[in-house]
Amino acid sequence: MKLPKWFPQERIVEETEEEIKSALVYLKDEHGEFRVKEYRDEVNRPWWKFFDEYEYRKNVPRWSWFGEGASAAERKLLLKLDAHIIIYCVMGYWCKFFDSANLTNAYVSGMKEDVGMKGNDLIDASLMSGVGNVIFCLPIMYILPRFPTTYVLFVSEFLWSLCTLLTFTVSNPSSLKAARFFLGSFETFYFPIVHHTLSNFYKPSEISSRASIFYCGQYLGILTSGLLQSSIYEHLNGVNGLAGWKWMFIIDGIISFAVAFIGLFLMPGTPFKCYSLWLTDDDIKLCRRRMRSNGTDDGSNLKSFLDWDTWKRMFTSWHFWILSLGGIGGYNANASSQGQFALWLDSLGEYSVAKVNNYTAIPPALGLAYVIITCFAADIFQKRFGMIGFAQSMNLVSCVILAVWDVPKAAKWFAYYWGYWSWSQSSVFYPLVNDILRHDANLKSIEFMLNYIIGLQSYIWISKLVWETVDAPKFQKGFITAASMGMLEAFCMLLGYFYFKRDERKRALEQGIYLYNSGKGEYPPNDSREAELGSDKQSYDVKLEIKADSNSIQDQNSD
Repeated sequence: MKLPKWFPQERIVEETEEEIKSALVYLKDEHGEFRVKEYRDEVNRPWWKFFDEYEYRKNVPRWSWFGEGASAAERKLLLKLDAHIIIYCVMGYWCKFFDSANLTNAYVSGMKEDVGMKGNDLIDASLMSGVGNVIFCLPIMYILPRFPTTYVLFVSEFLWSLCTLLTFTVSNPSSLKAARFFLGSFETFYFPIVHHTLSNFYKPSEISSRASIFYCGQYLGILTSGLLQSSIYEHLNGVNGLAGWKWMFIIDGIISFAVAFIGLFLMPGTPFKCYSLWLTDDDIKLCRRRMRSNGTDDGSNLKSFLDWDTWKRMFTSWHFWILSLGGIGGYNANASSQGQFALWLDSLGEYSVAKVNNYTAIPPALGLAYVIITCFAADIFQKRFGMIGFAQSMNLVSCVILAVWDVPKAAKWFAYYWGYWSWSQSSVFYPLVNDILRHDANLKSIEFMLNYIIGLQSYIWISKLVWETVDAPKFQKGFITAASMGMLEAFCMLLGYFYFKRDERKRALEQGIYLYNSGKGEYPPNDSREAELGSDKQSYDVKLEIKADSNSIQDQNSD
């Protein structure tokens, strides 16, 4: 039995016998149906097609919230997923940043004096949560594809809520740093588990717009931290002998406990390891079909965590190095993450504690608009790489103004208000990483977490070097670094796009697209060959015979 004449000649020369067999077998889906849906001649391919991220995926719909042409069952499913997963994700991220941002608000509301904080104690305490994050990220690489994430997330949220609550008892900088370390340790699980869940329930064309809603929780947490601290300071300061900042941590902890229990009932795991009270069997089956049509690995043939081939492919891949470097840039491009705006306002000596806390709510409130613009544009125009670069270009304006520093006061207000563009790209970047790695569940869990860890650990030591509290409010080193890091991520996205398009083209056959170039003498199967394939699906599969050397293979296909 010969190789089918329609099989690409160049692949026969370049690939091994096993790879050829694998590619041919893949032309049948799990139901025995022929996978090829389109034969595409690239001889007259327009140059602008290079900028189409989904060029080599079949039937990618134009953007709409439920997807163009979605069936009634699919629309109902998406509505159900949004009502549970997305709403919980907003609440959870709100709590996470509510519990993180309150440190700076507490610092300018009396904690500094009550706890005896001096010098760089603020930045050190803030970074201790990052240290805990990095350490506890390591086991998540193993946990993500193997354990029910619903229960892992609940346990971690319960413990982080407890740490938040107990922070009101700290009496010196050392105990505060210890509390922040354990808070960061238990917060670690939230971010990767949420992205793991989103990437397993939503298609790439759906995920960025929904991730924007999820990321709104981040800005809401920072925003409400300032507003709530202001209100607490005015109404509860001194009640039962507790300072206002202590009441802040008590209230934060109680709210976080409630959200943890809500998550236990709303988060469903993944379609392939589903633990849900609200998804029916038909819903789960539809979720699985949607993900398999996207080429998402269901994890049914999960390799060992220590599988050498997986680690070798990761360390020799373009995406590990370029996306990790881009992640470092994205993590360190923000010029407000260490409370720079609050410290500047405090240094002016013109505003009360309540007003300082209220004003700190303005930049994250504007950030809500920035993240929605970035994420919805990424989905609507199907330009994820481009929108990441756009967001960092906007951030560059803010960082340059603040780096110059000797500018009118109004320019500084504008720069701080404009600076949250840097964070808006994150809700596009991490879903993009998941999409690039969608073909291998084991590789995705390891590489996604390493990418996250590399960015996070860089944030700890870079922040320590360039955002020292004693440099407040000018922070010239910090603002220059933030500008450079934003441009680093933009450059990585530009470089990564070339490799991304190359890999997507190689996998076009898996998406049902048979590529050929008539200008190079390549031709698709004619009608008779298509009919032959339709009537005999085994002809390209189990009866395949391949000789050992590539010359023999070429001879067979020249018949």
